[in-house]
Amino acid sequence: MFKYKISVVVPTYNSGDFLVDLFDSLKSQTIGFENIEVIFVDDNSKDKRTLDLLNKFSNYNNVRVIYKEYNSGYPGEGRNIGLKNANGEFIIFTDHDDTYNIDAFEKMYANSYNKEMIISNFNKVYSGKKIPFNANFTNYLTLPAAIWTRMFKREFLVKNNIWFLEGMLAEDVYVATLASLKTDKIVYLENLYGYNYNIRDSDKNKSVIHLRNYKYIEAMLNGYIEICKMLEKENFTQYGEDIFRKHLTSWLYTIDLSNLTQQDKQNLYKKSYHVFKEYYSEDPYFKGKYKKTANNILNKNFKKAAKDSLFKKLKAKL
Repeated sequence: MFKYKISVVVPTYNSGDFLVDLFDSLKSQTIGFENIEVIFVDDNSKDKRTLDLLNKFSNYNNVRVIYKEYNSGYPGEGRNIGLKNANGEFIIFTDHDDTYNIDAFEKMYANSYNKEMIISNFNKVYSGKKIPFNANFTNYLTLPAAIWTRMFKREFLVKNNIWFLEGMLAEDVYVATLASLKTDKIVYLENLYGYNYNIRDSDKNKSVIHLRNYKYIEAMLNGYIEICKMLEKENFTQYGEDIFRKHLTSWLYTIDLSNLTQQDKQNLYKKSYHVFKEYYSEDPYFKGKYKKTANNILNKNFKKAAKDSLFKKLKAKL
């Protein structure tokens, strides 16, 4: 018997009041808060508000706070610590600044019989306005990695040695991909919009995924490189194009929006060559806008690729 039905792992770092809304949404779950274990793994926060909230939450019997003695800068390590320490039958990995609808866990758990991964849909939230995400589902590999929409059988992850990448980004893509390839015991609840994903992309309020500096853009690429290695090791290379179709063009788009120097771009494009060579295919969403840049990378014309900037050319015309 398991102590809890679901363990929820929350990496935190200077999260502040975002934690209040998240924790309230967890306490309100119709499955019963007593059936949920919450594990906060703090990445050496310095913010007093964050530390005060974590201390307050720890007064609940089903809440644990694990404080790291150093800052890793990425969520993968915290998620792995949570996975190692979880006591639930199932496990969910969430972000600190989002929320769940009150019946999300109950409905996911109700569909969990003989399943190893249960996937819900989600809402994008812009300044409080919810917009349901349209996945246009074709197969599990083309769904957004969106780790916070996935409930895993904990035993399945551990048994198959499925752990998050550490020290880089795309750690969620790695786990979602490997899990999807390792089991066919999956259910996708397309009409269950259980998660509210807050889009924070303003200058003063920006999620890590929207940081467009060299460190984070390279960290994303490093994750992609590790996914390539995993596909080769596990003999799943035939799925590479499906997996990377949206990610590689979105990565080019992120670089286009950045203020990176031409040299920085050249370095990144050169480093990305193997990933593009093996798995690039055009994402129809961008309507061919980055085909020229991708072709320059594939032809090893990294200097030319670095000069391509649709966003800045458009901005110059305005």
